Amino acid sequence: MTEIIPSVPVYIAVQDTQPHPRIAIRRWVKQLLKVNTDMGGRWYMTRPDPVWLEELPVGLIYLTDETADHQNTNPRNYLRSCSIVTEIIHRMDSERENALDDWLDSRAYEVECAMLADRFLGQKGIIEDVILLRTQPVRIEIEGADSDISSLRIFWEIKYRTGFSTNEKLDEFFSFLNKIEGTQGEDGSDDVTIRTE
Repeated sequence: MTEIIPSVPVYIAVQDTQPHPRIAIRRWVKQLLKVNTDMGGRWYMTRPDPVWLEELPVGLIYLTDETADHQNTNPRNYLRSCSIVTEIIHRMDSERENALDDWLDSRAYEVECAMLADRFLGQKGIIEDVILLRTQPVRIEIEGADSDISSLRIFWEIKYRTGFSTNEKLDEFFSFLNKIEGTQGEDGSDDVTIRTE
């Protein structure tokens, strides 16, 4: 006897890049820090390893953890807390005391001001808040290095919601991000209004 197998419903349009909010968050943070820090285009969305000496100074943006709480909603609407690190790494050979620390703290000032001024990361309605958690200075020891190397990690908590109600808003957000990433040529327009609410 042949058993009839029911057809399985299709919920997802399978494609290379899906509209997950974490992708949008990292992309927005990168664009935000490119234009608001002295590091310009030296920001990368990556894990912390490896960083080569000749690339310094660099800024890294990476996810460390994320929690989710459905808060007893039905249908499920999750409040997520995404832990993101913005890390600035530099090397410097200076006679001036604290020159490297001063440089790192100056970049930290720029990062903190930009992130705290844009607490919805350009997407009010999905992202609820950006919270500065802590800062961690790190001395990097490399045998035979001819200069001091340090990094400054700035830890953030980004609160956002996911559920059926956020899908349409996120698609609009991704359209905007594609435009500012230069997908329409290097001179792509950046004068786009996401939302006027």
